[in-house]
Amino acid sequence: MPPKKSSKSDGAQRLKQDLKNNTIGSLYLIGGEESYLKQHYLNELEKAVVDDMFRDFNYEVFEGVSLTVEQLTTAIDSYPAMAERRMIVVKDLDVFKPTTALKEELPGILNDLPDYVCLIFYYDTISLKPDKRTKLYASINKMGCIADFSQLERHDLIPWVKRRVRDAGKHIDNDTCDYLLFICGTSMTNLIPEIEKACAHSATDSVQRSDIDAVCTKVLDAVTFDLTDAITAQRFDRALRLVNDLIAQKNEPIVLLAAIARHVQRLYAAKLAMEAHVSEKELMELLGSKSPYYARKMRDSAVQLQTKWLRKTLLLCGQSDVSMKSSGSDRQKVLELLLLQMATDLGEGKQ
Repeated sequence: MPPKKSSKSDGAQRLKQDLKNNTIGSLYLIGGEESYLKQHYLNELEKAVVDDMFRDFNYEVFEGVSLTVEQLTTAIDSYPAMAERRMIVVKDLDVFKPTTALKEELPGILNDLPDYVCLIFYYDTISLKPDKRTKLYASINKMGCIADFSQLERHDLIPWVKRRVRDAGKHIDNDTCDYLLFICGTSMTNLIPEIEKACAHSATDSVQRSDIDAVCTKVLDAVTFDLTDAITAQRFDRALRLVNDLIAQKNEPIVLLAAIARHVQRLYAAKLAMEAHVSEKELMELLGSKSPYYARKMRDSAVQLQTKWLRKTLLLCGQSDVSMKSSGSDRQKVLELLLLQMATDLGEGKQ
């Protein structure tokens, strides 16, 4: 009997073990928010299952939106050509919410997969959300592997970043790694080109913060920090310029408002935590972050702000959200007025 799966990471770990032990099964569901890992392990399965010389005969890919029962059963029933196994990849078919025809046939198909088949449902642009209430889930969980690749935690990402930097002939220390993750986010897919840019810019044997600042693209959370810092420094012109830049990059005002509100909520939480004298570890847990750098930066920003201003700003964010969602509103103007009011309230609080 397969080991009981108790968490999202167990399926991913089982897939890794199958590859390591060369015990590739007949059914895998691969999904999750980390595109780099999903693609990596799909490629690894292909290398393990498909003989390159006869790939054209033994490797088939289907788009889930147009897949028919006949196509799937024909692909499964076709014997491998001059090889032991064949691989079938179905992209973006939610097996827990299939078309009516597939819904009726899929349980029987999956329960009777031949040993020579490796069938993979690959969740690329849709989310893998197993419905554990269904018999289909119980069947898949028993005979197959549901591998959900979430974004890695800091303790796994930092060694990975260091390896990629080392492969480029450079060095990077832990603090600079933390800074890179803060600036560029934790998506490995997005980090790869940013690491390459920072390494290429470095004129020494190590990557410095100045290299990251010079060439790396900031994620929205990092820009939101800059935005709030500009307001607290009473540089409304800079805050407005940052907002205009973000909108020029096709960010919707309502998305920016949500990011600002989320950031102020975390600043407020950090402020209350400081007043309660909690530890850095407790602050990280409160913020939902594994990064000491992020927690310290949030704490350093919060120490400059008044609790009263943070409370009032949260109320303003809520009011702005209502205004944005009303018909006929100029959403960019609503956002600009919010920033102006934040700066005005901050200035009055300091008088």
